[in-house]
Amino acid sequence: MTRVLCRLDELDATGAREIVLNKDGARVSVFVLKYRGHILGYVNSCPHVRLPLNWTADVFLDVSRTYLFCANHGAHFDVMSGLCIRGPCKGQSLTPYPVRVEDDSIVTDDI
Repeated sequence: MTRVLCRLDELDATGAREIVLNKDGARVSVFVLKYRGHILGYVNSCPHVRLPLNWTADVFLDVSRTYLFCANHGAHFDVMSGLCIRGPCKGQSLTPYPVRVEDDSIVTDDI
């Protein structure tokens, strides 16, 4: 079964969107983003201490819009791979979340 997470145009303002899912009775925060023509998804949890990356709704990129940024610890992550390249979790990675584009929406089969 496919689940729509958001419309593509909902990413226009910040480049990203947080979605809170109910998965097997547990609340799971994920985010999707549009970056250089790619649509990507990650679990919204910093590998350092498992806090959400964002303090502000739907803001996951640093001010240069070059890296994913953890507002709690200042960690910087490569957008395409999720690998932490700077900060307390250097060498660890974000957990990818499976997404794809279908029509004008971002969807997942992971429900």
